[in-house]
Amino acid sequence: MVCSSGVLAQAPRGGPESGPRTDQQAPPFGGQPGRPGNGLAPPILDPAASISRQQALNLARDRFQGRVLSVRMDGSNWRVRIDQNGTVFNVFVDGRTGEVSRFAD
Repeated sequence: MVCSSGVLAQAPRGGPESGPRTDQQAPPFGGQPGRPGNGLAPPILDPAASISRQQALNLARDRFQGRVLSVRMDGSNWRVRIDQNGTVFNVFVDGRTGEVSRFAD
């Protein structure tokens, strides 16, 4: 930017986003309004769920043999991926009741 005196003036840094954020603006890197983050933050767990991650893992292991590949919250259910001699399947544990069910991929 050039001033009337011919001297090069600096533009303000940061542009229009440099002001304070309101709850209606999305945070950078894929966050959601009102929730800072970069999309890599751990998921917010269902507050109504009473079954913990460890309990879900134990319930799935009690019912099915195999190597546990992952445990994650999927809605109000825990999804436990199990590899049983090369066959990979999902075990869903209800986050409220602890009911276990299996679904093949």
